[in-house]
Amino acid sequence: MRIFVAGLIAGSLVAGSAVPVAALTDKEKFGLAAAAILGIAALSHHDNHYQEGYRPQSENETAMFEAGYRDGLHNVQFDTGYGTRAYSEGYAAGHKERENRLAHKRNNTRSVKVPAAAIAGCRDEVSSSFGVSTRDVHIINAGQEGSDNYYIELAAGHRHAVCGTNSRGQVFNLRDGRL
Repeated sequence: MRIFVAGLIAGSLVAGSAVPVAALTDKEKFGLAAAAILGIAALSHHDNHYQEGYRPQSENETAMFEAGYRDGLHNVQFDTGYGTRAYSEGYAAGHKERENRLAHKRNNTRSVKVPAAAIAGCRDEVSSSFGVSTRDVHIINAGQEGSDNYYIELAAGHRHAVCGTNSRGQVFNLRDGRL
């Protein structure tokens, strides 16, 4: 699907130019294809993966960030051949996302029986607050206070939030931070 969309974007870039495709050099064709792929990567990547104070400044840095992100996410060994800040930042972000996705296996959240409605209510609230899809919001920790009050720590990228809810999924408190 991504390749198909990249082809559409690259085709529209070429079609929108006054230069026929045959007149482009191989280097220019490669540049257009790379720009299309990077554009898709930038659109699919949300800001929560960038740590404060860092943002890729060029297409090359974005590509290096994405390469590092994929390596960190899939637990691939850090590639010292890249040696750029963008790759290092991406690797750290990918590694953090991997930790978030696997946190429910390491933390003792299963001993707290949080109702599905409570989880859904908090996940929806954090998703809209952070401006991300619900599939990018991960439960990190949970606790219970009283008979019907639950506190759930959720994360998306480097951002964390603590959500207070009841068993029906009514959110009564949402704040940035950790439990």
